[in-house]
Amino acid sequence: MEQPKAPPQDAAPRRKNLLLVSFDDAVAPWRYKTAFGTPLRVPNLDKLCTGATAFKATYAQAPICGPSRASAMTTTWPHETGVLDNSLNIFERVGTERFWISRIKAAGYYTSSGGKIHHSPTLARPYHRALYSDARKAFSVDLRLPREIRKGSLSFGGHRDGRATRDGEHEDFYFDRQSADSAIDFLQSYEGEAPFFRELGLFSPHAPHITPARFKEMYDVEAFRRPADWAGYLAETEYIRRHIPENEAFRDEDHWRKSVRNYFSAYSHGDYHLGRVLGALARSAHARNTLILVFADHGFHLGNRNLFRKTTLWEQSLNVPLIIFDPDNPTPREITDPVALISLGPTILDLLGIEMSPEEQALSLRPMLFGARAPERVVPSFYKRSITIRKGRYRIIRYADGSFQLFDVEEDPWQLRDLGAGDAAFGPMRAALEAWAGQNGYTFSEPGSDDGADEPEHG
Repeated sequence: MEQPKAPPQDAAPRRKNLLLVSFDDAVAPWRYKTAFGTPLRVPNLDKLCTGATAFKATYAQAPICGPSRASAMTTTWPHETGVLDNSLNIFERVGTERFWISRIKAAGYYTSSGGKIHHSPTLARPYHRALYSDARKAFSVDLRLPREIRKGSLSFGGHRDGRATRDGEHEDFYFDRQSADSAIDFLQSYEGEAPFFRELGLFSPHAPHITPARFKEMYDVEAFRRPADWAGYLAETEYIRRHIPENEAFRDEDHWRKSVRNYFSAYSHGDYHLGRVLGALARSAHARNTLILVFADHGFHLGNRNLFRKTTLWEQSLNVPLIIFDPDNPTPREITDPVALISLGPTILDLLGIEMSPEEQALSLRPMLFGARAPERVVPSFYKRSITIRKGRYRIIRYADGSFQLFDVEEDPWQLRDLGAGDAAFGPMRAALEAWAGQNGYTFSEPGSDDGADEPEHG
């Protein structure tokens, strides 16, 4: 991105603004530059990273939108709120004072909503009024094409039919177009004395991956190749077979290629609109005083274990992008130490100079922007009554029925080889999981229990 000039030496210091950007269902993009023989194209994220810190081992605290965003926006573990799936609304569980945005507003910031940052893109009026300084905004969500638009659309095949609108037609239909336009208007027009906190919540690359046709046409579907070590569906336990069923359509190579093309195209579509907003920021009066933070709520399987979905506790459902750009420290860094998305709020409060508790200070990632290493700590994630931790190079999962899996995610990034209880790392990892649970009030489910029905795809 364009680098702002340094302020004059005699300029009075100002509190920084912050642009918070969220993608929806977005895997951490870096592995997908080389995984499939043709790269995921996100040129604006790539450009941002040339002057930013990229946290490459950031993990969501839940592999589905509602619980993940609830945890990230309140700095609260999912088991503490009881929001473990999309059936509960975090605003009905805790007060708005638990949301760190309320503290930014109380510190004198002009807080401006914009798109999907919370599970609901448009909050109820009392909640919005408590957190934001401006009016609510409603953008149409791209879960389906209206009949009048679908008639003239194109089908590219694959998962959910790979629909696309013809280029130059219905561009204003898209959520990301509307959200980006709103953010651009804000950046061009804001002249308030208060520093601002502004959101850009994108819908991409969430299913059904509808885009303008040019974003699907930028990928040659024949160029996609599955990794050689993928071995189809794996169900090591009865629990996995019952609760994480195979996406059988993905046995077909053509269907897999087209489906991954659809997901990549949706990611590129969101990146395109991010680029529009970053360009507007670079041209605005706010460029040299605005922090940029990019994250996603959770990841998505793109075919490993023959899965095309979220809601698992494997890496692909949990590993998300986290990128922080500071105009006063435009140094490119890559952080591979595991960190938790629950650090989002403390990091932002720290960057904005807002007072924090000792616990929040410990969670802040700000020191890592200046070369500090992350302390080796347990990074937990949850789905319903199952729990996992990442610690060092290993991930251990305890499912609701009491069964376990253990993976060396550095040697086995697709989690194709369960090391099992006989591995030397199993005992220490199980002890670390149990210690974290004891210290944080987490109660394991009884062996043999069941989570019930799986989560619907649109969650």
